[in-house]
Amino acid sequence: MWTVVGFLGGGIVGLVLVLPRLRFLRPRRVLACDLCQRRHRRLLVAMVLLAALSVTGFGLRASQKARELPACVADVSISEGRRVIDPQVPRRGSLRSTVRSVLTAPVSGLALAFAEVRGRGLCSVGDPPITLAFVPQSKDHPGSMVGEVFLSSPTPRINPVRAAMLARHESRHVDQWAVCSTIGGIGLLPVAYLVDSTVYPGSENHFEQSAGLDAGGYAQPPHPPVGPRPWAVAFWVAVVLVIGRRRIRWAVRTLVRRHSTHAPDRCPVHTPGWT
Repeated sequence: MWTVVGFLGGGIVGLVLVLPRLRFLRPRRVLACDLCQRRHRRLLVAMVLLAALSVTGFGLRASQKARELPACVADVSISEGRRVIDPQVPRRGSLRSTVRSVLTAPVSGLALAFAEVRGRGLCSVGDPPITLAFVPQSKDHPGSMVGEVFLSSPTPRINPVRAAMLARHESRHVDQWAVCSTIGGIGLLPVAYLVDSTVYPGSENHFEQSAGLDAGGYAQPPHPPVGPRPWAVAFWVAVVLVIGRRRIRWAVRTLVRRHSTHAPDRCPVHTPGWT
C-alpha cells in the first residue's frame, strides 16, 4: 500500500522517502528521535493527501477520455471555443502517447476540473494529441500547459500553420510533465519551472528552450544573456540553507568535532548542542 501511496504522492522521490528499505538508516533514527517521528508522520499525511489528489485527477481524466472529443480546427475553434467546423474524432494515439497520457493523467484531470467549472469547451489537437480547454485568461497570457491539457484563451485567432507549431511546442511540455511526474509527483514541474524562470527569465527558461522557442512564440535569448540573475540565485540558495540548516549544522559539527553525543530522545541531526 505504501508503495502505491509513495509513488502517487511523490513519484520515485516519494518511494525513497516512504519505503523503509529505501530510506537506509532513517528507520532507526525515526525510532530514536521524537522530532523525526513527528516529521515522519507529517510526511506520511502529506503523501496520503497528494496520492488522494492524484487518484481524483486520474479518475477525472479517465472519465473525460471516455468521451470522444472533436478535432480542433485551427481557424475556427481557437476563436469561438465550442464551435468546431467539420468535427472529426482524433485517431487513436501511439504507445508513446498512451504512456504519457497515463503518467500525466492525475494533473490533467485536475486541470480538466478547473476547465469544466470555468471553461467554454474542449477539443483535441496535435500528434500525440493534447486536450485544448477554453478558459478565461488575461489578454497578455495566451495559455498554459497543465499535464496534457492546454488551458487557452478563446479570444485570439491562430492560423493552421501557427497552431501546428504551437501544438508541437506544448506537446513537448507534456513530455516534461510526464518525466517530472514520474520523478517527483505532480508538484515537481511547477516548482522546477518556477525556480528556472526566476533564475533564467523569459526565453532563457530551459523548459521553454527544450520545447522550442520559435514554436512557442518566444523571442530568441538576448545577447548577452540576462540570467542567471544574482538575486534569484541568492534567494534560492537561502531557501536551501533554511530547509537544510539542521543537516548543515550536523555536517559542520561532525567535521569539527568528530566525537559528539546527541541529546536524549534526539538524533544527531536534531541535536542543537555541542556536547
